Amino acid sequence: MAATSALPGVSLREATQRRLRRFSELRGKPVAAGEFWDIVAITAADDKQELAYKQQLSEKLKKKELPLGVQYHVFVDPAGAKIGNGGSTLCALRCLEKLYGDEWNSFTILLIHSGTLNCEIDAYGDFLQALGPGATVEYTRNTSNVTKEESELVDMRQRIFHLLRGTSLNVVVLNNSKFYHIGTTEEYLFHFTSDSNLKSELGLQSIAFSIFPAIPECSSNKSCIIQSILDSRSSVAPGSVIEYSRLGPDVSVGENCIISGSYIITTAVLSAHSFVCSLSLKMNRHLKYSTMACGVQDNLKKNVKTLSDIKLLQFFGVCFLSCLDIWNLKVTEELFSGNKTCLSLWNARIFPVCSSLSDSVTTSLKMLNAVQNKSAFSLNKYKLLSIEEMLFYKDVEDMITYREQIFLEITLNRKQSDLETS
Repeated sequence: MAATSALPGVSLREATQRRLRRFSELRGKPVAAGEFWDIVAITAADDKQELAYKQQLSEKLKKKELPLGVQYHVFVDPAGAKIGNGGSTLCALRCLEKLYGDEWNSFTILLIHSGTLNCEIDAYGDFLQALGPGATVEYTRNTSNVTKEESELVDMRQRIFHLLRGTSLNVVVLNNSKFYHIGTTEEYLFHFTSDSNLKSELGLQSIAFSIFPAIPECSSNKSCIIQSILDSRSSVAPGSVIEYSRLGPDVSVGENCIISGSYIITTAVLSAHSFVCSLSLKMNRHLKYSTMACGVQDNLKKNVKTLSDIKLLQFFGVCFLSCLDIWNLKVTEELFSGNKTCLSLWNARIFPVCSSLSDSVTTSLKMLNAVQNKSAFSLNKYKLLSIEEMLFYKDVEDMITYREQIFLEITLNRKQSDLETS
């Protein structure tokens, strides 16, 4: 029985390997009709993300990492409330129709959703729930899964429900396929570290294009390191993911952490289940940096309606009201960005703005450690942003530049190693 149950995974792995080999053969070469998708379309959340994706596509085409002769497009979602995968699909189809007219119906198209953030019309939750004879309208008023509830969200869901009500639900089962949901930090950690199924079926490596210290092979729950540079004296505990980051010699990362886009050069000990993500910001034409640091298990979407209820929020397992006291921050409406009747960790102004990437990470780690150690660390002297505001001010060009610097350094290091061994 065990051998029989393992066959689907083996079949998926073999099918994926065949596709990857075929894709490698097509890289940097003109493709004939039917060899690849005619059009590859990527969605973006805003103009900044659109520019970043276009730059990355251009670089990949220059490096011959993608098939040639294919039409690559980036379509930005409309301004305003985020429309989710469902609404974004409709917008992308409309853009294709404008570009190609009726001809686009004959194309084979790959659509990659990369832009939606929150408050969305969702392909699964809103379109599928409206189909079939048992569909009811009650789900349209459930907004517990969105970070920011726009006034028109429920109305739009109900309009979709009434338009689709009575439509039959048909499911096409694809051969050699499996659905993986990686939409939370915990799912991300599970599939990229402790669980081997996804990695095995897609041929993913635990260490991908990185400079890293020796890692013991005895643990089955390995860490995952993606395009990062780690000093040989740094340490990363099992179950953690490090991506597009630099870690200095005196950095110790605990279990089940996510470190993204960061530069940690000073002595630092990151407790287990820490989430650290740095962003470049463009504020008043000046380049700044801010790092969101919280717990992997923190619920950023949970919100309360009044300031008196923020004690119901938790930051790294600690009452948020106690955290504000540790950081010497007053409980006022100005503590939150955006809608003042929807208060959450998402729009709490608690993350310091700094002039350098390394200072940004260091400062945010201090505020995180202060909560864990229950020791005071005043944030009064810093300009503070919410995650909501950090995403608004994000400078994707500078973040791409930082990733490219890491890429070039790793490339040079590998070339040097090859010369020394030849």
